[in-house]
Amino acid sequence: MEKSMMLFLDPKERKHTVRQKQIENSFLLINERVIAKEELRDYCNDCFEPLSYHEKYDTCYCEPCNAWKEDDCNDPTCEYCKIRPERPF
Repeated sequence: MEKSMMLFLDPKERKHTVRQKQIENSFLLINERVIAKEELRDYCNDCFEPLSYHEKYDTCYCEPCNAWKEDDCNDPTCEYCKIRPERPF
């Protein structure tokens, strides 16, 4: 004689299940890291590492790339841009 299994589902119990919130957005998955679209401005466009801020030169830079991520301003009297070296390190 074959054994059979019967499953009974109660629709009343299924009504009360709580659905998890869904996150809807655009993301970038790179180097086992998830970056939201709005946060991409805080990451390097070349290596996708987080940018750092240099207080002395008032600008952002990428440590792994050793590059400034903001251009010099066009103001010749700017106290930050005129003393900024070509590379952060």
